Amino acid sequence: MPKPILPVNFADQSPKARVVQYNKKRYSIRLEPVFWRALELVANDHDLKIGKFIGKLETIYQGPNFSSFLRVFCMISAERHLAAAETDTHKNTVLSIIEASPSPSALLTSDMTIVSCNNSFYNWLGETSIALEGSNITKLFQLRTKGPLQSGLYELSQSVIQHLDARIIRVVPGKVITAQARMVRASLFNHKKQYIVIWIASSPRLASPKTT
Repeated sequence: MPKPILPVNFADQSPKARVVQYNKKRYSIRLEPVFWRALELVANDHDLKIGKFIGKLETIYQGPNFSSFLRVFCMISAERHLAAAETDTHKNTVLSIIEASPSPSALLTSDMTIVSCNNSFYNWLGETSIALEGSNITKLFQLRTKGPLQSGLYELSQSVIQHLDARIIRVVPGKVITAQARMVRASLFNHKKQYIVIWIASSPRLASPKTT
């Protein structure tokens, strides 16, 4: 087993306090330098300055420790970039198809965590990529399959079935949105990890919420 690569001096990674500002609001945050660098890289990916980027993250943050949230966000972003690197060989064939699809589509890990989505997916949910990356798709809506979802996903990962169909139920204020989805195993990718592609019908049906 290879030895982990460690910094020569852990003192180099002691937390550093920085004050950033966005929309007349100041944020005083203490993070290790490695996380500051990660945040700057992700902010650049979104064509935002770090102050504005942190301000946008603050709007979706829920919890008692914003610094901890930022560390977790950096790790999730790193996982996303790692997955993208692993799929780079087939990026032009699979990820480009997802991005070009007129239907809401997403690339998921085997535990249903969102790695990448196309614009149609963001628009369908009314969310942004900042809010969705690293989210578990089952927390956004219900996925109902003929049998247990986990059993279906296992059969999909083992190529027992070629695809898994599901009915989506998403509850939003004042209405219930239903749609059909199809999941397929992304077998072209690195075999050390399993990925799933999900497509959602582009014209979901609306149903009135049940009254009690």
